[in-house]
Amino acid sequence: MDYVIAIPSYKRHDVLKKKTLAMLKRYKIPANKINIFLANKKEHDDYTKELEHKTYNKLIVGKPGIKGIRNFMSQHFNEGQHIVYLDDDIGKIWECNNDGDPNDKKGNKLTEIKSFSSFVNKAFKLSKKIGYRNWSVYPRDNPFFMKATQHTNHVTTDLRFLMGGFHGVINCKKAEVRTIGDKEDYERTIKYYLNDGGVIRFNNISCYTRVYKAQGGLQETARIKESNKSSKALIKKYPSLVSINHARNSPFVEIKLRDLKSGTKTKKSGKKSGKKSVKK
Repeated sequence: MDYVIAIPSYKRHDVLKKKTLAMLKRYKIPANKINIFLANKKEHDDYTKELEHKTYNKLIVGKPGIKGIRNFMSQHFNEGQHIVYLDDDIGKIWECNNDGDPNDKKGNKLTEIKSFSSFVNKAFKLSKKIGYRNWSVYPRDNPFFMKATQHTNHVTTDLRFLMGGFHGVINCKKAEVRTIGDKEDYERTIKYYLNDGGVIRFNNISCYTRVYKAQGGLQETARIKESNKSSKALIKKYPSLVSINHARNSPFVEIKLRDLKSGTKTKKSGKKSGKKSVKK
């Protein structure tokens, strides 16, 4: 299945080179699939000097800030385009397996996936089959919280957070519109859910990324104040879908999602419902 890869990056050409581009090279992903989106002309010049030209297709100057670059990328591609979005610090992609009882999480273990393209093609095939155009992976690389591939519930389609660091879309420009910076991946998840009736999450797949810990990137463009403002905006706009996650001890206002079909925090896969229009 034909797809493109879009990587937003800001002041981290060294991280991008050592992490995501190196990972894609290991999986023999053709460079002509890989597009890197940057904030301004200076960044373009810096990345041009530092990156090997044969490791990517294009360096594209977009808009500054998380909200700006996310809106720019979705509008840059055609409606219906198959797009894989990756953060610039993805070092490894894991699959969770259990050789014994898949219900016993103590037996869960992580191994690197054998083929990046095989997984992505599988994800898009399922996306097209059931009509849910946004898919992603488990947001933490901790096998104890994941579902082993052998578990019957390792793929869910109800409203669950789809991380921005590694996700795919069959591009819906209407659902891609961001109104906030930090927590924009929650907003995108909600909009695709409302538009399509569900979203897809592979709870047996995760990736190694540390959004709040590395130099540059998110830390320089969205601080705690902006993050908390975004969380409150989502709670106000989608009160039936978003609430504060009091279980998380963090300086950030952490949030959790509720599925419309169950009315509670999502734990089980929901059934497909009729399409709903996206809130702008």
